[in-house]
This record gives sequence, C-alpha cells and structure tokens, in this order.
Amino acid sequence: MSNWIDKVTNANFLPGKDNSRFYVFSKQFNALVDKVNTLLGRGTVTQATSITTAVTLNKRSGIVTTVSSTLAANAEAEFTVNNSFVESNSVIILTGLYNGDSHVSLNVKSVADGSFVVVLANSGGAALNATVGVQFLVL
Repeated sequence: MSNWIDKVTNANFLPGKDNSRFYVFSKQFNALVDKVNTLLGRGTVTQATSITTAVTLNKRSGIVTTVSSTLAANAEAEFTVNNSFVESNSVIILTGLYNGDSHVSLNVKSVADGSFVVVLANSGGAALNATVGVQFLVL
C-alpha cells in the first residue's frame, strides 16, 4: 500500500502545463473511487429543499447531489449525511463535482455513530450557480 501512496504523491508533483500535477492526482484518485464504488455498491441521494437539508444514504460510498445552490462567495453551508455504516471512529473521504461558477471545497466537520457533517465552502469570487456532487467513502 505504501508504494501506491508514494506513486500518487510523486505523480502529484509532475511538471506540466496548467497545474497538471493536480489533474494527475485527481484523475488517479477518481479512478480509485470508481473502482471502490463498483466493489462496494454506490448509492445516490438528492437533497430535497435547501443546501442545509440532511440526507440519508446507507451505503459505504455514494454521491449526494445538492440542490442548485446560490451560496455566496466566501460562505459556508453544512449538512448532515445519515448513514448506518458510519461509526464514531470512521474515516470519511470526500471529493466534489462542480461545474458552475466559482470554486467549491468540502470538509468533514464531525463524525458520530450513524452520521457525518459536511461543510461545503464557496472559496471563489462569485456565488454558486449549480448543484454540487459530494462523493463520499466510509472507511
């Protein structure tokens, strides 16, 4: 396993145009997520009313699709993912899919038996204007 981590870390620093070092890492990580999702069975769920609406998805991996958000620049929103596979000592891995204006970042705020809280931040200069796909993996 450490060899794989070394390869991904080294790939992250490959020289190239347009910050390709991030693209290489993202491409490899997303390929890994796809393989894990195939093995574990991925679920999907969509928020019902707002960017802060809690969702329930009882799978080890999945995608939460948010409502179309207009979260302001440099603002944050939190929502809870209820999941029966989550324990208080679980590790939650997140990655985001967003094709609108601005830039989205995701973090896990807290983990408890049966749920975790996602912090979605708009770290760009414009309001969000699309849905966000929040991919997660419970370890």
